[in-house]
Amino acid sequence: MSCEEIKTIIPAYIKHTATEAEILKVEEHLCVCNECREYLGQTMDRPGITEKKEESLPEIPATKNSHLLEYIMIATGLAILLFFLLLLLKH
Repeated sequence: MSCEEIKTIIPAYIKHTATEAEILKVEEHLCVCNECREYLGQTMDRPGITEKKEESLPEIPATKNSHLLEYIMIATGLAILLFFLLLLLKH
């Protein structure tokens, strides 16, 4: 493939939307073409090309009380579920 064809596939390659055949062609071409490797690097540096990573919430360390809270939440959910099931059975 020519450099121009590879350059049209590179954005899909970066976003992981390229086909397997396109990925193979791009990777083979990048092994022998410095210009396209540079183009790949420049394209990856452009804002908006790669998907933004979502910021993850900080992890809260588990404590004895957090496990108790989980059990209370599960028990409450089960109680509510049983309540609605009983309402359905009465009608």
